[in-house]
Amino acid sequence: MNGLPASAGGTLPVISVIVACYNVEQYLSRCLDSIAAQTYPALEVWLIDDGARDNTGRICDHYAREDERFHVVHQDNGGLADARNEGMARATGDFIAFVDGDDYLEPRMYEYLMTALLETESDVAICPYLSEPDDRPEQTAGQEPGTQRTGALHLALGTAVVPHYLEIPSRVDLYELEPPELLTVYIEERDEMPIQNAAWNKLYRRELIGSHRFPNQRYYEDMVFQTKVLAAARRAVFVDIQLYHYIINRKDSIMGAGLREEILTEQIPSYRQKDEFLQSIGRRDLVDSHDYLVYKKLLILYTQARRDRTGEKSRFKAPLMEVLGELREDYPRIAASPIADPHQLLRMRLYLRGPWWFDRFTDLNEGLVLPLRRRLRGSN
Repeated sequence: MNGLPASAGGTLPVISVIVACYNVEQYLSRCLDSIAAQTYPALEVWLIDDGARDNTGRICDHYAREDERFHVVHQDNGGLADARNEGMARATGDFIAFVDGDDYLEPRMYEYLMTALLETESDVAICPYLSEPDDRPEQTAGQEPGTQRTGALHLALGTAVVPHYLEIPSRVDLYELEPPELLTVYIEERDEMPIQNAAWNKLYRRELIGSHRFPNQRYYEDMVFQTKVLAAARRAVFVDIQLYHYIINRKDSIMGAGLREEILTEQIPSYRQKDEFLQSIGRRDLVDSHDYLVYKKLLILYTQARRDRTGEKSRFKAPLMEVLGELREDYPRIAASPIADPHQLLRMRLYLRGPWWFDRFTDLNEGLVLPLRRRLRGSN
């Protein structure tokens, strides 16, 4: 295999890794150790201390002193989007990656993503990830859990465009995605290829991101950004091995807080912006599929609010019912979506007939029918 003459000195192309850090002192060392240990060495790491009130900033400074690839920016708290945008403004690499400060990476994550991206001449490389609870004992990255899928395109990696020591095991499947399939797989949230709204399970060419920036909001900032960036990609490659460890249910994490005000003020508006963009590029078919999935999620949130007895979540019931009512006239086109499930459509129709009918059906189904089915399966 030949080396990669990506610059005048024949050096590897640089990945700018942007790490948003806010009150993650318990997790940050594991995160930064996993970045420092990457087998792809040409990294420029921007640690954005977003006004942390714990020892996050001091930990960032320590890593910058110990490793010349690490750089620190201390700024007033502006939220995840603001931190990532600051990192992009300072990044000099030809490739961009994002990491959240409480997560961590497998050692070969960027080696594998870069190899696949270059070999397939893609604009973005994507991998699945592992979701881990906050109370899981700390572990060292190094395992390479992954799942095999059928029907993959097995590529002969390392032909002439990747450095001689970069390789992906032959057992790892790669899938090339071109428009419009890429956007379809993303919007339809296909389980077999979890592209996700998240920015952290991807490696982007810098020119793909271009002038796109995360919207000026504190939460759900990934939705519109990801849609616009993926819509601009000429090709993507999905590397079917779990390389990113995503920590869920962290006590002080907004994403682990359940029903909250931001669902109404930022999540639902982001859904609408996503629809508007898809409509603007002529993908009305994806608007229908997206709205079907949104309707499904809103019904779940409504049920959580209805069943709440503490008063903390029940206050969201009326606002959610108002949003669900707005979808009434859209039901015919939502039902025509190719991903619509008959059982979910029944639930939607029952809600439109009257929330009382939906409530009784849901309670009966979850309280009696599903447990009975589980017992019957267990006795066979």
